[in-house]
Amino acid sequence: MKVKLLLIGLIILQFSCKSKKERYLPDVSNIDVDVKIDRLDKFLDSVSTFNQVDSFLVQHPMFAEAFLQASGYPDRRILSQKYFELLTDPGIDSLFIEVNNEFGDLTEIENQFESAFKYLKYYYPEFKVPKIETVVTGILNDLYLSDSLIIIGLDYYLGEDGKYAPEIPNYIAKRYQKEYLVPQCIMLFSTHFNASNLKDQSALTDMIFYGKAYYFTEQIIPSISDTLITGYTGTETQEIHQYEGAIWAGLLENEAIYETNHVIKEKFLGERPKTYEIGENCPGRIGRWVGYRIVSEYMDKHPDVSLQELMKDSNAQKIFNQSNYRPID
Repeated sequence: MKVKLLLIGLIILQFSCKSKKERYLPDVSNIDVDVKIDRLDKFLDSVSTFNQVDSFLVQHPMFAEAFLQASGYPDRRILSQKYFELLTDPGIDSLFIEVNNEFGDLTEIENQFESAFKYLKYYYPEFKVPKIETVVTGILNDLYLSDSLIIIGLDYYLGEDGKYAPEIPNYIAKRYQKEYLVPQCIMLFSTHFNASNLKDQSALTDMIFYGKAYYFTEQIIPSISDTLITGYTGTETQEIHQYEGAIWAGLLENEAIYETNHVIKEKFLGERPKTYEIGENCPGRIGRWVGYRIVSEYMDKHPDVSLQELMKDSNAQKIFNQSNYRPID
């Protein structure tokens, strides 16, 4: 039986979990972090010679590999020539202009990173602020992230109203807007701390892994809207909360929780416009959201468990059992 999710308009959501505002927020005012974004895109906008581009790629090998797939070229200078031709094409001027108009001096983004990194350092004192670089590549790639370096393709985040957009489905493209940039980086950062049992290939393990990533992002950016964590619209968020019990029943009915077949798991966890197995209006990736709800319930019922302890816990079954997650409509 498929569950039809109905549009319910603007309503006040009654969450079964505690509001984020009710949770304890640590004082990070005395934690110092130094965030400075290296505007490589400004340099790239000014290049006029092949040698400038070639030297740039030598000086920034991670960018060359992660964004331009340098290892796929028999000679670096071939890549340098192609990138030089792109950067000096008259048509790219409008792309740089649009990036500058959308992002300005990046003060807002720097402030968001600074706040997030303060919380990261609170929970993980050993955390070292990574270097941040911004680039423009003709919408070739979005992000590269390691524990010491973040590279951001600003032109990938011009949003739905931008003249230029990545060639990806609309249900994914809607998340490539400026306000999603820092949350996406923090969610990627969570993988450095997010333990998972690789021997357990069940969908539940994946659901809890994603749920912990969402919860981690919520804690590191405590003022964040749920929509920027999950990537769902406001209407979708209203609906899935309204029909959470029906969604859970649909997962159980499809025997999805302990499924180990990757193809079947992707129906509930992967990037899709809708999770048709649950309902014609049920958004894709719904298993990740349910994992988020399970983790939130678990943490609400275990206030003695720290964020660090949660992220180190690879026992998905235990987290699920002790969450007592039993949503009802």
